[in-house]
Amino acid sequence: MRKLILLLVVLASGCVSYQVQPKGQLQNPVISKELSITRDNIYPMGKHCFEPMLYVLTLGIIPAHCENIYTVSADNEVLGKVKVTSMQGWAALFSALSSEWK
Repeated sequence: MRKLILLLVVLASGCVSYQVQPKGQLQNPVISKELSITRDNIYPMGKHCFEPMLYVLTLGIIPAHCENIYTVSADNEVLGKVKVTSMQGWAALFSALSSEWK
C-alpha cells in the first residue's frame, strides 16, 4: 500500500499543464509561407523556474511556474507574439481542469 501511495505522489508531482496566450493581435499567415517561432527571453520568467529546489524537495506540492515569450513570423514578417505559461507539480492537476489550460 505504501508503494502505491508513493507511486501516486511521484506521478502527481510530474504533472505539467500549459497555457498559450497571444500578446496583442496575431496576423493570419499566408498558407504558402513557412512559419518560424523564436523564443524572445533567454531565461524563463516565473516563480521557482530558475531554481526548482522547493519543487523537488516538496515532491511538487510547491509548483514550478514558468513563462516564455515567443515571436511568430513567416518569411521575415512578424505575425505577433505569444506567451506560453507552464505549471509543474500538484497545481497542474487543478489548473488542467480550467478550459484555458491544457
